[in-house]
Order: sequence, then C-alpha cells, then structure tokens
Amino acid sequence: MSQHDLNWLVTHTEPKASNMIQQLRAHGITHEELLALMGNLPRHQFVEPAFSHLAYSATPLPIGRSQTISQPLTVARMSEWLLTHARLGRVLEIGTGSGYQTRILAHFFNKVHTVERHQTLHLQAKDRLSSMGVNNVEYLFGDGQAGWPNKVEMDAVIITAMASKIPLALTSCLKQQGILIMPIDHPSPQIGCWRKEGDRWKCLGTEAASFVPLLEGMEHA
Repeated sequence: MSQHDLNWLVTHTEPKASNMIQQLRAHGITHEELLALMGNLPRHQFVEPAFSHLAYSATPLPIGRSQTISQPLTVARMSEWLLTHARLGRVLEIGTGSGYQTRILAHFFNKVHTVERHQTLHLQAKDRLSSMGVNNVEYLFGDGQAGWPNKVEMDAVIITAMASKIPLALTSCLKQQGILIMPIDHPSPQIGCWRKEGDRWKCLGTEAASFVPLLEGMEHA
C-alpha cells in the first residue's frame, strides 16, 4: 500500500465508520463495547476490493463465491442479542464468510467454532483473522448443516444463512438455556433469537432481514 492509499483510507474510513455507528445507535443498538468494536474494525478489509468504498454503508456486499457480508445493522442486532442473552463461553457459527462476524464473536466469547462450506472463503477468513492476531477461533471447512464434528456443547449457535428448516445437528449441540440465532424464511424473511428451554424454544426477538440461502454440501473451488 502506498502512502497515498494510506492517507486516503485514514481520511475516508474514520468518517464512514463514525456515520455507521450513528446509524446503529439510531436503530436501537446500545451495547457500547460492541459499538466501539464495530467502529474500530476495518470493515473495508472484509469485502471485495471493488466494493471497499461501500463497506460502511447500510447494505449487504459481495465477498466472493456468490456470498455476502451482512449489512452492519444485521450484524450488530445478532451480536447484541448474543451479548444480552447468551453465556459467553463457546459459540458455533455456521457460515464464516469473510470472517467479519467471526471477528466480533471472538472478541466476546471464550471460544468460537466456525464452519464454512466454501473452501476459498474458509481459507481467506482464516488467514485474515490470523493476521489480525485472533487466536481463539477453530475453523472448519465443511457442511454447516452437519454441525461441529466433535460433540461439544455450545452456549450459542449463530447461523448466517437463510433456512427453511432448522437442522437438528445445530440445535442438539446447544446447552439448556442456550441461544439460537438464525434467519428463517417463514412466514417472511427475518432473523430471530430463541432460547432453548427443555424441549421448547422461547422467542426473544425477531427482525426483518435478507440472507443467502443455507445450502448443503461443500464447494472445493
């Protein structure tokens, strides 16, 4: 990166990040540590270079392999639900994507287990977060609907793709009182937060959202 590029980033990134945080506050996000983290994370490093100028805008953006990074409000809402309701021990993330949500989870949870079905994205996210010094994440290239391969009980599960049904492997690994966050397409596309209470689920919040579909299998390219 040239000195000119660095100057441009310093000049343009800080105001955009500040505006993003103002918008999050306006939409009811109140967790100060979360807001501070999102304001300081270089979101432009998690999107395709051609879209870096839009990284802090209120819209999903391409990250490659026909996948997207969710708009900041969706990431903030899911994260705040977790911080409000979940024990911050182990969390399972289905859909590593660019690693942006993973990076936020790693700041708050003791351990993050993250699964990505696209090998290219899996490797890119692992390299990206490693270069940022993140060392409490276990990465898996695999089919997210199959869950984590070892029988590890999770305090929370967060799914970052739209599902028409909830895979049993992703609910059975949750501890009692564990938190499930996932998008569903019924009755309309939305993101929801539920607490596991015995064999029942208590809804703690929902919000309209748009996500790529949750697919089976793995993509090696």
